[in-house]
Amino acid sequence: MDLEEKYAVGLGVLSIILLLAGVCLGTFFKTAHGRIVRTVFPIAALLTLAAFGTYVAVARQHIKG
Repeated sequence: MDLEEKYAVGLGVLSIILLLAGVCLGTFFKTAHGRIVRTVFPIAALLTLAAFGTYVAVARQHIKG
C-alpha cells in the first residue's frame, strides 16, 4: 500500500470517527433546549471542517513533498 492509499484509508477512518461522534452528540442533546442545540451544532460543524481541512493539508504536504 503506497502513501496515497494510506491517507485515503485514514480519511475514511476519520470520517467514521466523526460520524460516531456526531451520533453520540445528537443522542446526548436530543432533549436539550433549542438554544443549546443552535450553539453546539455549528461549533461541531466547524470543528469537523477543521479536522478534515487539517488532515487534507497534511496529506497533500506529505504526498507532494
